[in-house]
Amino acid sequence: MALRSVLETELSLREESYPEAEFILESEPPDVAVTANSMVNSVFRNLLNNAVQHNDSSTPRIELSFDVRDQDVEIRIADNGPGIPDEHKDTVFGKGERGLGSAGSGIGLYLVDTLVTEYGGTIRLEDNEPTGAVFVVRLPLAT
Repeated sequence: MALRSVLETELSLREESYPEAEFILESEPPDVAVTANSMVNSVFRNLLNNAVQHNDSSTPRIELSFDVRDQDVEIRIADNGPGIPDEHKDTVFGKGERGLGSAGSGIGLYLVDTLVTEYGGTIRLEDNEPTGAVFVVRLPLAT
C-alpha cells in the first residue's frame, strides 16, 4: 500500500469531520509502499479519531511525524489531550478496553494492534510532553 495516499486520505477525512481540531504534519508523508492491505486505512482512522474524540483541550492538536528507515517506516501520532494513565497503558490495546468516559466499543485500538501485528509491524504508546499521548506505528517497507 502507498503510505502517502493512505495518510492523505485519512487526514483529509478527519479534517472534514473535526474542523475544530488542528492536524499538523511535521513533513510531507513519505512516498513509500508498506506491507499492508486496504484495512491499513482503519489503523490511521482509529488513531486519528481517538486523538480528537478523547481530547479535552479547547483545540485538539494532532501532530504527525515520520521516520523512514532501512526496513520500516515509523509514524508518530501525538496529541495534546489528557494522555493515558500508566495503569492503562498495558491494557489499552485489549479487546473491549475503553478509555475513561469513552462511549466507544473498545474495539478500535484492538483492531489497530491486530492489523499492525498482522502486517509485521509494531505499535506502542508513549507520553507526550507536556500532555497527551503518542501512538508510534512501525510498518515494514514493501520489498
